[in-house]
Amino acid sequence: MDLLTFTEEFFDYIRKFLLLRFTLFALVLITFSFVINRMIDWFFRKSNFFDEEVEKTIQGVARSIFRYGIAISLVIYLISQFVDIKGILAGAGIAGVVIGFAAQQMLKDVILGFARLTDKEFRVGDFVTFNGTSSGTIEEISIRFMQIREWSGKLLTIPHGEIRAIQNFNKGWMRVIERITVSYQEDPARIKELLEKASVICNEKLVHSLYRLGGEAVEPFQYIGITDLNPNLKHVGYEFCIVGLVKPEEYFETSRQVRFELMSLFYKNQVQMPAANMFVQIENSQDILEQPSPST
Repeated sequence: MDLLTFTEEFFDYIRKFLLLRFTLFALVLITFSFVINRMIDWFFRKSNFFDEEVEKTIQGVARSIFRYGIAISLVIYLISQFVDIKGILAGAGIAGVVIGFAAQQMLKDVILGFARLTDKEFRVGDFVTFNGTSSGTIEEISIRFMQIREWSGKLLTIPHGEIRAIQNFNKGWMRVIERITVSYQEDPARIKELLEKASVICNEKLVHSLYRLGGEAVEPFQYIGITDLNPNLKHVGYEFCIVGLVKPEEYFETSRQVRFELMSLFYKNQVQMPAANMFVQIENSQDILEQPSPST
């Protein structure tokens, strides 16, 4: 048996068995996706055109596109084995309306996913807050959803259609704003002097965290002033504030360091913290005063 005859018999055999054809078609698609993903990974490892976060974002989107592409191709191929695909394409207008209505939420997620990826609103590795409720580091971005890892370790999967507001902590720069309330018994001039000293200490110790343009710090740590009087009902005192612009990737660690320096300085100089204010609400106080005592 020559090679040509063997090949013809092999394809005749495949055409007779649907499961075998379907399996081979799936293997071809999966192999093609695997090879392309490996080529993308090899390209990013050998080049330095993009940041690591951008590379991870592109790889995640590519995996997502191939995953959905393979699923759709397999479904179309399977349908074509039982139904005339040309007839389906001829009625694509009606079928498209029906499918679009049934998969409205999924289509919304995909369209918004492409739009957000085009607008570069976020990328893998960014720390974000969605809708003012969910916060975490982005681990994967696909065309339909994204996954973020909370600080507690929980992995959240959020469809793009459910994202209304995004707070990105890794865009450009971040401003550290530290407010502290002290007792009314403290001299404001003394607190101002201590906070100015704290700003100098922070600028010296956190010099590498400051946001810079042209080698110069845009806004080093500085004392702002008294920002509020009696800012809440729980503690009685006045509120002071210091601020500074820092690199976004170092925002949280820098904020913790600034708080530590503030409290260390206040402890050494025995600064009085605000006193707790207690409110007691008594209903029908007149009736209580008019009640006779147990002794009468």
